[in-house]
Amino acid sequence: MTSPAANPVRGGTTVLAVWTRRPLAPAALTGPESARFAALTGRVQREQWLISRHALRTLLGVLGLPADTTAYAFPHRRLSLSHIGGAAVAAGLAVPAGGVVGVGVDLETARDARRETARFFLDERERSWLDTVPESARAAEHVRLWTVKEALYKADPANRHTVLLDYTTDDPAAGSGRARRRPPHDTVFGYTAARFGDARLSVAVAAAFHRPPITSVRTSTVPSVTFEDVAHRISATLSVPVDTLTPETNLRDLAADSFLLVEMAVDLQEEFDALFTQADLREVTTLGQLAGLVGAQP
Repeated sequence: MTSPAANPVRGGTTVLAVWTRRPLAPAALTGPESARFAALTGRVQREQWLISRHALRTLLGVLGLPADTTAYAFPHRRLSLSHIGGAAVAAGLAVPAGGVVGVGVDLETARDARRETARFFLDERERSWLDTVPESARAAEHVRLWTVKEALYKADPANRHTVLLDYTTDDPAAGSGRARRRPPHDTVFGYTAARFGDARLSVAVAAAFHRPPITSVRTSTVPSVTFEDVAHRISATLSVPVDTLTPETNLRDLAADSFLLVEMAVDLQEEFDALFTQADLREVTTLGQLAGLVGAQP
């Protein structure tokens, strides 16, 4: 499929997207890919990785780029990758564009969305608009905006220290449009969102990136937080028995819904006056690691 992203670069840009549910055959892996695959644990994780490699490998062939998928790191100037259970989508610029500094894609299954999660990724203006959407369509628009913000985040080449709230759309009602990263940065984005079967797909491109200088660093001392403090808070948020929570508890087992995980992270940041970025959260798989982001002591 092709996605003409609403690009801030004059002349526009065409983004190609490849979607698949088929895994790449292990025999087709390159040497570096085989090594990466061998290091993965768990049947589901290994199967999902192969599906993602199939989508990316196919796109690389269409674009005429080297086939070894381990040669590409994200965020990438020309490529992006997203997956949901049993499916993956890879997106890339049809041809290099001088003004584009990053591409992002996100795919999410349509679902009922917890309204509280909106404050994690939508600013006050965007939430106000979402509140005006008829109840019957609100969950779908909630998920659409989630994919838009995820695509914007992935398209940002300097997203290591950002959160989804750092990106704001010019018009949250627009299926395709422009977005920006909050000042002092001047990154400008174009994006487009569409239905894709029973899922929502968004693609974004970024341009005009400049890194602002660091002018000051603020430090502070906060009260000590323990793992038990974090566990009790999560127990109250998710309504699960606190005695079932350990540092080894897998977050996906605790809350399979990504929006619920988002709400849990927001609640912990507010409760314990902590701050961690979207990239930090992506590296977390266990409750102990999440507690560590909050600053909890073992």
